[in-house]
Amino acid sequence: MGYVAFTKLDEVYQAIKANASSGANGASTVVIFASPDADALCALKILVTLLKSDCVAHKVVPVAGYADLSTANDDHVHDNEELRSIILLNCGGNVDLLDLFSLSENMTVYVCDSHRPLNLRSLFSHDQIVFMDDGDIDELPDLKTAVEELEFEDDESEDDDDDDDDEDEADPAAETSEEEEPDILDGEAGPAGKENAERPPNAKRKEPPGATVDNIAKKRARVASRRRRRKEHQRAIAEYYAEGAYYGVSVTGMWYTVASQLGRASNDFLWLSLIGLSDQYLHDRVDHRRYLSLVETFKDEVNRYNVSTANTDDADDLESLFGDGGNKANDSARHPDDQAIRCDDEFRLMLLRHWTMLDSLYYSVYVATKLGIWKEMGRKRLGNFIVKMGVPTKETQQRFAEMSLQFKKSVKQKLIAVAPRFNMTEIVFPSFYKHFGFKGIVSAPDVVYSLTSLLDWGAEWIKRQGAAGGSFADSAGGGAASSAQLLAPANGRPGARDTSEVISGGLAGVGVGTRTGFAAVAMRAGDALPGVDDDSDESDAPDPEDEDPDAEDGARREKKKERAWVRNFYVAYDALDSFDLLQHGIHLAMSFQRALVRTATSILEKKLTQKLRNFQLTVLTGEGLGAGVNGSGALSDENDFALFGRSPAHLGRLAKFLMEAFKEFKDKDLPLVIAALNEPADAFLVIGYTGLTKRGALRKNTFGPAFEKAAERTQARVKHDSFEASIMEVRREDLGDFLETLQSMMQ
Repeated sequence: MGYVAFTKLDEVYQAIKANASSGANGASTVVIFASPDADALCALKILVTLLKSDCVAHKVVPVAGYADLSTANDDHVHDNEELRSIILLNCGGNVDLLDLFSLSENMTVYVCDSHRPLNLRSLFSHDQIVFMDDGDIDELPDLKTAVEELEFEDDESEDDDDDDDDEDEADPAAETSEEEEPDILDGEAGPAGKENAERPPNAKRKEPPGATVDNIAKKRARVASRRRRRKEHQRAIAEYYAEGAYYGVSVTGMWYTVASQLGRASNDFLWLSLIGLSDQYLHDRVDHRRYLSLVETFKDEVNRYNVSTANTDDADDLESLFGDGGNKANDSARHPDDQAIRCDDEFRLMLLRHWTMLDSLYYSVYVATKLGIWKEMGRKRLGNFIVKMGVPTKETQQRFAEMSLQFKKSVKQKLIAVAPRFNMTEIVFPSFYKHFGFKGIVSAPDVVYSLTSLLDWGAEWIKRQGAAGGSFADSAGGGAASSAQLLAPANGRPGARDTSEVISGGLAGVGVGTRTGFAAVAMRAGDALPGVDDDSDESDAPDPEDEDPDAEDGARREKKKERAWVRNFYVAYDALDSFDLLQHGIHLAMSFQRALVRTATSILEKKLTQKLRNFQLTVLTGEGLGAGVNGSGALSDENDFALFGRSPAHLGRLAKFLMEAFKEFKDKDLPLVIAALNEPADAFLVIGYTGLTKRGALRKNTFGPAFEKAAERTQARVKHDSFEASIMEVRREDLGDFLETLQSMMQ
């Protein structure tokens, strides 16, 4: 089958539903493998809702890498007689799935993956593997022809050999040229035939009767044509893979299209697709021009499901931007079940509606990198920016929702007027907001920040908030003092920074629930995933009779880590239906962002980035970064840098911050390789990041193949298991040789 065109995506769901009816009553005929990212999470929500409404039994299995997919094959696919459909969300598109899965003749794999490039063998050579096309695959007809011809060339060659035995004997030169061709599918050079190697150079062949010069010429022409066509196909395929990694349409957008074609789209599905789009935009997986085009498309969908907002007044605009802290007089127009979506401008100020204005300015990547806050002059520029806006310092240090209405009404106008003077010409961008009844309003970018943080640490965060018994006052508003200290003189030194920031935690709603508008979420970490106990399970305790306690400790650590990220996955999934869980994620995102900006400014201040010929290099070991922040964000008892060694998502965001800073303050626009030490694993997490050019264009990421070749040449002990090709884990003692080889390869 190969792939299903974008205009016929509903056929995928129809086939899944039809195949489910052929299974035994009550049997689970569908298994869904989903990667832990916000886009896949939203797509999963749409798909599960459709399956539930049609009473199709299914299983959901989170997978963080190819090792998880292999394990899932053993647990859920191999010898599963009831299974009919395997659905992959944002995973699996880059590998040959027939080698990965043990498929019976009744099974079909449906791939919905935004990662590019796709594996061409999976795409064009297997009838049991079906890709959902976003329009990219239709543009690859030449590659399809190349793969099909190369795939079946061996069979064709055998037929030709049977027909042309006599001609081969008559033309030794042609035979030799045929045998010297490399193996097409494996890419290996084939040696010359053994008979030719052993034959004396002056030996003569016996020409068959009837051999003619014309036959020999035709044979030579046919061989030359086949060889030329083969090389052209190989070159085209090699160029496709060598272009580097990039992204297609969000998988949530794909499944929203499925629902629309089925006539079952809804406002809830639309909101999920907007979150998926925002996830791609915030993580540089779609460029600004493409994003604006998609926003215009989704505006029509928003107007179709929601009351038109074309003639909004200032009060409505204020309410959209600032939620429950906005114009209370407009509350009468809302009701408890209000789930309306609207399109409006969003500031490039992170979590502005939930933070203080000062914190949002200081910790936003856009503002921080434009002003250069790691320098004393940059911090002065931020202070001048606030002064030019005419907002009193006291107001900027309060939670934004609690600022006086007089200043909130003028913030948008003043930001747009003043920002260009400070080289911030794109301080706003179009986005979408959703009402949650009387609880408040959140923007799609806010939800992305929340989900990303919950996926990384959600279950543990909620567990610690419950244990602390405090409030979110410090994380939501108390953090303003820390930003003020970053801008004001301390200890007699202008611009000196106080790194004693501590966040007290508690269940959301305790103490400040009526003010912030969200209720308490009473949940144990173990409740996030049925059948998975709390981390304090006695099974984690060391056995005094173990012969190798270090190995047992490592195994327990891996098991605990696996349970933790799966719990986080389901906490984030539940947050899609819970305003209260989203608030937890938002406050967790604030804590992560503080740690990120502290680390980034320390790297830039101390010039820990080395400029090489073809990329820039930053290695985080904790040395030179200071002692970290005591209780930083209540995340853990470790230094800030340790956060990035265990989290590809947050290390990628740190790389984005550094790249944005380099674009503003360095002449040469080079990609970045960043490595962060993961102490428990005794390895470095390494990411190659390309980001956007100075003109805002997306660059394809070529680090994935380069990482693989460098690891192969140095025999480094690595773990290349991520669905993102440019992420690799390298053992600590092998990092030096790995980076040195990588540098020489990319010159």
